[in-house]
Amino acid sequence: MTTTRALLIGQRRRLALTMVVGFAGLVALAVALAVVAELADIRAAAAVTDRLVPLLVFYAPAPIAAAGAYARCGGPACLTVGVVPALVFAALVVVGTVFGVPGVGGGDAPLGGVTMSFALVGLSGAFVGYCAGVTAALLADLAGIGGGDETDDAE
Repeated sequence: MTTTRALLIGQRRRLALTMVVGFAGLVALAVALAVVAELADIRAAAAVTDRLVPLLVFYAPAPIAAAGAYARCGGPACLTVGVVPALVFAALVVVGTVFGVPGVGGGDAPLGGVTMSFALVGLSGAFVGYCAGVTAALLADLAGIGGGDETDDAE
């Protein structure tokens, strides 16, 4: 598989799926812990989650997408990482509204607008990370230290 196709489409589907699903699970766990800590009024846990959730939602998609691009997971998987926090947030709001979890609901802000804002921030960060990862992979290939022929999927 050529380097260009590996970087754009991806050749390591299993790793790409693990990257996206693992990040979604991590974000969901952190957001759920933040909600539980807030509802239970646990100050230490709330202090940790107040720093962890923004880190995962706003800053983590770029380096994860960069690592995914360098590992040749493909553009679609790397860009999906940027949308994951928005989808987790929307799911949390919907589940919180349906089950009546206090403090987790639609509120006055329109769900679509907030979700789209999260998605745009995450997607732009993931795009920048993807571009950095592709650049690093191409430079590594030029230097002869890249792993362009490795694959974990049978074709």
